[in-house]
Amino acid sequence: MVVIGFNLKKILVERKEIIRGQVKVNTRMNILDVKKEEIKLTAGKDVINFNFEFIITYVGVSDHTGNLANIAFEGNVLYLVDPKDTKKILEDWKKKEIEEEVRLKVLNTILAKCNIKALVLEEEMGLPPHLPLPRFSETKSEKNKEKEEKKK
Repeated sequence: MVVIGFNLKKILVERKEIIRGQVKVNTRMNILDVKKEEIKLTAGKDVINFNFEFIITYVGVSDHTGNLANIAFEGNVLYLVDPKDTKKILEDWKKKEIEEEVRLKVLNTILAKCNIKALVLEEEMGLPPHLPLPRFSETKSEKNKEKEEKKK
């Protein structure tokens, strides 16, 4: 399976209030539909279209203010698959199931693309990042050296 396309159909960013105090950030991702696409350029392979939604919700914790902001994406991921795998994927989807290997590839693609876009939108809208960003900090040995120097 190879990703041949990632498309966003809808991006919604809404900040209802200024964010103050503690905020709980919830992230939800759903596969909405799976279907076969007819694309002529795929020579002997099939294309499966996975429609998805990716939603980030900011909820006030300290003052029970409720929903403070939302970021929502809707789109699709196009995968190139062998024709023998197409039937199984579509039959599984009729039961609202997706084989683990396929599901992980699709969800990881969605996460990789939407998380980056969400971080940019959060910056633009003055929202806290929905995932922890890496930070530098002093090591314990550096802190101990500083304390010892202050004692002298």
